[in-house]
Amino acid sequence: MVDQKKSKYWTPTRTYELELKIGNQDYTNDLYKVTIITSIEVPYQSFILELFLDPNDIILEKIYGQTPIKLICRFIGPVPNVELERIEFDLMAVTSDFSIPQEEVIGNDAKLASYKDRKPFTITTVPGNSYKTMNTIVNGSYQGITLSAVIQLLIENNTKGVTINYDTSGRNYDVMDQILVPPTTLYKAILFLNKTFGLFNGAHTVYCDYKNNIFIKNITAKMKTSQAFTLWHLATNADNTKIIEDNSKTSFYTYEDIITSYAGNSVFAALAPKNKFIVKPNDRLSSIIDIDLEEFSGNYGLISKTKKIYFNSEAIDPSVRIAYFKDHTGYNLSSSFINANLSKTISELATMTVNLYHNIYMDPLMKVGDAVQLNSKVVNVRQFTGKYILKASELMFTRTKDWETGARLYLIRTNRTD
Repeated sequence: MVDQKKSKYWTPTRTYELELKIGNQDYTNDLYKVTIITSIEVPYQSFILELFLDPNDIILEKIYGQTPIKLICRFIGPVPNVELERIEFDLMAVTSDFSIPQEEVIGNDAKLASYKDRKPFTITTVPGNSYKTMNTIVNGSYQGITLSAVIQLLIENNTKGVTINYDTSGRNYDVMDQILVPPTTLYKAILFLNKTFGLFNGAHTVYCDYKNNIFIKNITAKMKTSQAFTLWHLATNADNTKIIEDNSKTSFYTYEDIITSYAGNSVFAALAPKNKFIVKPNDRLSSIIDIDLEEFSGNYGLISKTKKIYFNSEAIDPSVRIAYFKDHTGYNLSSSFINANLSKTISELATMTVNLYHNIYMDPLMKVGDAVQLNSKVVNVRQFTGKYILKASELMFTRTKDWETGARLYLIRTNRTD
């Protein structure tokens, strides 16, 4: 008989240490909660810092956004002072919220210096380098060139210290007669190029991490690559010792309930199962590109194994529900712009939300847009196992006696089951 207590409960052998500095001041002891948010929908990460401070300290130190912020996170192993992971973040404040007490006497500097009335103080921050990079103003006119070459030039000619990670699988290699990028931010310029021409024949994501690395990923193609890590959904009445004791950067586990949803009927009703795109090539007045949404979802969606897409074909009749799209001229007869934009729409038919609490390495959980393998030992959840794309992650650090950590992961794919 399996010892359920032994298999279910985890004995802490690792801990976390966080350090916070704002300018030359050390606020480590005032910090009580940190939330790190990374998403494929946002060009850079967000860091929410929560402290207990006297508002007068904020006023006297003039912490209004101009002061650099450094956050250091350490993952300490069972051997004292041995770091399993250490990440330093250079941040800039975006917004801050705090209340000013009314009992202070105007002009009483001595009282301001001695009296401490601590209140919650929240600072929302972003990595300074990635914020600057993705908001750099760019523009240009190009002839006889590919999209990837344009993006390479925009980044190299307007930014410094940036590393480009641009997926080659499924990339749109069409040579465009002319590309005009209007004055806008680098992030919006890349989105504009994708909407107009299609970066990939599949869904994309663009973001810049805290190291100032720009990632342009084909998340449709990522579903066919090896997973970045495996998520184990464990049953309480099974022997999970081997999984729990793994403690690697490629394996995480949870006993928590998994939240799942499916939006097949909603999306198919909104888009229509049959789509006709009226485009205007340069050698004729118009042309029509026909798209069967169910077939398209199986070929260009985020597919794990089976291509079966669930929707009510009687209520949403493919022979009757036909949508026409005429506002996008397209590029000659290329369907890349359809493959890129429509695939993003049908990429989130199935979603999973997973909560983690034990031995959480930060680096792999911040690499959104990569493939993740979900394995469940719970019988009624096994049909939902397989590959997903990590859409977003929230890493949460909360100080009690020591720093406790948790993570909420948001997974997406197109097909409901494997």
